[in-house]
Amino acid sequence: MPQPAPTKTFAAEPSAKAERTRAAILAAAEQQFSRRGFVATRLEDVAAAVDLKRAALFYHFRDKQSLYDAVVADAFGSLAARLEEAFSAPESLSVRVERAVEAWVDTVFARPSLARLILRHAAEAEDHGPQGIFPAANHFLSVGWSLFEQGRARGEFKPVHDDPFHVASAVIGSTVFYVAALAPLLPGATFDALTSKQAATHKRDALRTVRLLLGIRAPRRAAKKTARKTKRAT
Repeated sequence: MPQPAPTKTFAAEPSAKAERTRAAILAAAEQQFSRRGFVATRLEDVAAAVDLKRAALFYHFRDKQSLYDAVVADAFGSLAARLEEAFSAPESLSVRVERAVEAWVDTVFARPSLARLILRHAAEAEDHGPQGIFPAANHFLSVGWSLFEQGRARGEFKPVHDDPFHVASAVIGSTVFYVAALAPLLPGATFDALTSKQAATHKRDALRTVRLLLGIRAPRRAAKKTARKTKRAT
């Protein structure tokens, strides 16, 4: 007697529609959290922004905290990848630091909500407990500290301060303030902080600040100068 064909079973994989809905929820929630903060953001407002009932959100996220965590992980994912690439590049320590600064500035200017999320998170630190906003923050802090110590030991860095926190605060703080806070504080200003020209200017200033605080020369400029000399010599 022929055996019946086995019943096919499928893993509980989200449909394409469910994935699109989840992405839309994350985008709407990112705007809400970055503008209102965690406490003031209501799930009703997030749901309304994507034309859903509040209860429908719980199919994707069990509560507001899990939604917030997902928003942060999604928002900072590209930054984490770019920092990882910068810090692990097979180049000098100075160039790696420069690449990390450029990755930070480029990412925040491309996605200004990151700066607003950081400000809101800092303002509501008591509501979030000891966790940092950036899921991989401790990892990159450890990597940055290691590069700092290596650079100082090799003489590549001649830092103004004994720890890298001053460098990090100068770069991170200035970018967050410039992108998220400057315009609201200067409502009559005629410039747009997010133009490509302003972004390029801020990036140059951030690099100058890092070089000054770490006591390093501009490695890329020196490399270009050496290349020009070599070319003229040949």
